[in-house]
Amino acid sequence: MLDSPPPEPDSGAGSALAVEAAGSAPKLSLTDFLDLATLQEMQDSFNALTRLATTIRDADGRQITAPTDTAHRAQSDRWLEHLITGEEAAGGRFTAPILVEGKQLGFITLEPSSPDGQAHPDQACFLETAKRLGLPPDHTQELLEAARACFAPNRAASIQFLYLLANAIARLCYEEYNARQRVEELSALYKISTLLSAHRNVQQVLDAAARSVAEVMRVKAVSIRLLDEDAGNELIPRATFNLSQEFLNKGAIRLEQSEVFREALAGKVIYVEDMHTDPRVLFPDNAQREGLVSMLCVGMVYQGRPIGTLQLFTGELRRFMRSEINLIRAMSHLLATAIENARLDQARLENQRIIRQIRLAADVQRRMLPGAMPHLPPFDIAARYVPSLELGGDFYDFIDLDGHLGIAVGDVVGKGMAASLLMASVRASLRAFAQDVYDLDEIIARVNAALCRDTLDNEFATLWYGVLDPRSRRLTYCNAGHEPAMLLRHGQIHPLGVGGMIVGVDPHQTYQKALWDLQSGDVVLLYTDGLVDAFNPDRQRFGRPRIEQALREAADRSAADILNHILWSMRKFAGIHRSIDDTTLVVVKAG
Repeated sequence: MLDSPPPEPDSGAGSALAVEAAGSAPKLSLTDFLDLATLQEMQDSFNALTRLATTIRDADGRQITAPTDTAHRAQSDRWLEHLITGEEAAGGRFTAPILVEGKQLGFITLEPSSPDGQAHPDQACFLETAKRLGLPPDHTQELLEAARACFAPNRAASIQFLYLLANAIARLCYEEYNARQRVEELSALYKISTLLSAHRNVQQVLDAAARSVAEVMRVKAVSIRLLDEDAGNELIPRATFNLSQEFLNKGAIRLEQSEVFREALAGKVIYVEDMHTDPRVLFPDNAQREGLVSMLCVGMVYQGRPIGTLQLFTGELRRFMRSEINLIRAMSHLLATAIENARLDQARLENQRIIRQIRLAADVQRRMLPGAMPHLPPFDIAARYVPSLELGGDFYDFIDLDGHLGIAVGDVVGKGMAASLLMASVRASLRAFAQDVYDLDEIIARVNAALCRDTLDNEFATLWYGVLDPRSRRLTYCNAGHEPAMLLRHGQIHPLGVGGMIVGVDPHQTYQKALWDLQSGDVVLLYTDGLVDAFNPDRQRFGRPRIEQALREAADRSAADILNHILWSMRKFAGIHRSIDDTTLVVVKAG
């Protein structure tokens, strides 16, 4: 008889799977399959039944069981004989049921040796032999009684062996039942995993899962709800099988409304036997109209994080077996993994799409920068733009003004796509107004007004704009909140900071311009804050003093060499740390 799982193997020697050597197949033993107590009982019962000395040994010939204590066994059998005398009087029939998980699969019956009252064939042969030998009838009866006492079956041992045999058969049935259950579960999980792996879209995964779970679990309907990724306290219906639109119109359910969903997301398996009467059910009338009776609800959890619930509905009262509950748990974990994989796949595809758009925008931005350095004797000019990301807010520009050259350096607030679009707007405005107006203060004022009109309060830019006259060597400039340019003359640094506030904040802001007549050997350095704010591993800024020092060190070189020396000095200072901001430099040297 077996109404619970069989006991684990004895923890003694030989009970575990022995491994002969690393990498070799495990060496199996009898005690890996039958516990020592059962083997001992089999030996002792067979010994008592057959009166034959019996031992059980392993494959190497070592005795596993202890020798049978025949005296103790005989005493036990005598006590059992006293207990079964009533059964003997009732005809001597014994029945041992074969039970698996409380269900009777069959039974073994021990019948009387001669149910029709006739003499046993062996007894008839004995009487015939006694008659042939001429034994008196009274002596014959005495010998027959003595023979019965010596050679008759051991009734008590037979009954014990009967129950032992029934239990062994039940064990075999249980193991076979478990094996079939595992095969069915693995087949179901394989089927669902195959279906889910065929879909990459989250909704396709959910729809396929709802139908597959209903088919595998043989239930009437299935509902899958996912937690709202933003709020995190609402379960939104995302996929169903065999449920009406009216049932779905309930919409999202907040967690504080449902005890069932809260406990399911906490890791419990919630069973509702009758949805029409259970107080935990929110909409019993809807369930009755749908013909739903019993429900099983389990949470879907991915890496310890709940993401939704899986509900199974039946059309009749149904109690789910332990194996079915284990299977639905495994399905919920599998489904949670499939959902997250689909989400990650969608995020990856979206990320790839965004990257493609960013690369296209970055290509457009690079094409906005001058393709070559202007040729404007007696000035030697060099420029470099080093973005921190694919897209940035820095820019520089050279504008041909009928023999004069406009030079602009700007820095738009922020980074990425928004900054690059704003940068393009500032550049376009500057180019448009620079062609019609020569007064630099008026040009910057117009750029400022246009930016204020078209942007938000938190969108602004710094801008330095100057015009070079190659004949007079005059530099006219206006600085709108930008890092002041540096003019190096005879070892002295002169800041070029005349102008006004940043553009894009105050539409009524006025600006000023300033003039410098450049001399041979003068160097003008324009730069953005990415150069000043470069940090080293000790969180020290590169700063203006180091820029001035690098500028003085390379003052006698060409414009390109001066620019490279300043950038190299900054990179030596910052080390391998990636710059947190775009860096733009323009160097103008008067020859």
